[in-house]
Amino acid sequence: MRGSLRLFTWFGIPVHLHWSFGLIFFYALWIGYANNLDALGTLWLLGFFLALFGCVLLHEYGHALTARRYGVHTQDIILTPIGGIARLERMPEKPVQEFLVAIAGPLVNVGLAILLYFLGKILFQGDRWTLFSWILEQNLTLGSESETGEVIEESGIPTTGLLFYLPILVVTNIGLVVFNLIPAFPMDGGRIFRALLAMRMGRVRATQIASWLGQGIAVLFIVLGLWQGAFTLALIGFFVFTTARTENAMVRLDALLRDFKARDLMRPQFTRLSANDWMQTPIALLKQGLERHFLVFGLDDRLVGILEEPAIVAALKKRDLSAEISRYAKPDVKIVQQDESLEYIYHLLLQRGLGLVAVVDQGDLVGVVDQAGMQNFLRLQAR
Repeated sequence: MRGSLRLFTWFGIPVHLHWSFGLIFFYALWIGYANNLDALGTLWLLGFFLALFGCVLLHEYGHALTARRYGVHTQDIILTPIGGIARLERMPEKPVQEFLVAIAGPLVNVGLAILLYFLGKILFQGDRWTLFSWILEQNLTLGSESETGEVIEESGIPTTGLLFYLPILVVTNIGLVVFNLIPAFPMDGGRIFRALLAMRMGRVRATQIASWLGQGIAVLFIVLGLWQGAFTLALIGFFVFTTARTENAMVRLDALLRDFKARDLMRPQFTRLSANDWMQTPIALLKQGLERHFLVFGLDDRLVGILEEPAIVAALKKRDLSAEISRYAKPDVKIVQQDESLEYIYHLLLQRGLGLVAVVDQGDLVGVVDQAGMQNFLRLQAR
């Protein structure tokens, strides 16, 4: 993803750090300064934020690995200051599968909260465990920071960073569970709500209802965030609102495209380029015609590749007019049957970015579907 740094790949899924994540470190330094923390205290605070986002990362892996069980690929996981994003290629359409994928993330946080709680029980004994439990209770009941500080000071127990931050991390994981289960589509709770509705009604209608509810809750997030000065909550509300509208439109579009086949949109007349021809031919076609992408054939009239508009423009910029087309063509042509759903072809053209797909019938090439044809089809359907 543009504007992000690739950290590592785990379970075959790349993990990226968005550039804005650096703001977290400035935020931690500001908190440390505002609370007169020394260098060690500030380091513990930074460590807490890193541990928190480690929990967020495991939450996203819960979604991604559960989705993999149902054949859904995850492009990557991106960590941002407002949370993590597991970019699934799609959500499973079976309501039960979507329910399990959506609830997998919060269940990871439940497991982490339990694990961290028992870790504290192992590490701390006697008065230190009593203090651990008290800090945990205070954070669960939203007790005041001043009272927490007074009790810690009166206890006379040397409070290490681990004794202070571990119970807060337990509470934070519980908070992540509660927050993510808010039925604000497309948050986890909203997807769970959509899946439950889809068990009783169609996916399109269920998405519409979940989207309306999600947008309503998102508006409350925005208003409350601006009113209380909680700008992160307002930002999450804006993200939820726009994403809910977009996904509702996408589900309706998928339902529409599912009713059409490749043969309904394919163009039987198209330009055939020869692999040993010069690049000046497609350059001239690009300037004069409406076609932007071309199929390339070998001397034996066998389909060998695809020449897309960016490659033609690159040859034009280099003034490489006498180069053979085979130098700029890509060999990986996507071939679909004429009975293939337009939903799948839309995914290939406008989501994976392919310029054109070849359409065959019983092994014979019968036409093409390109981006321009798909976009024109969508405009006509919208009217």
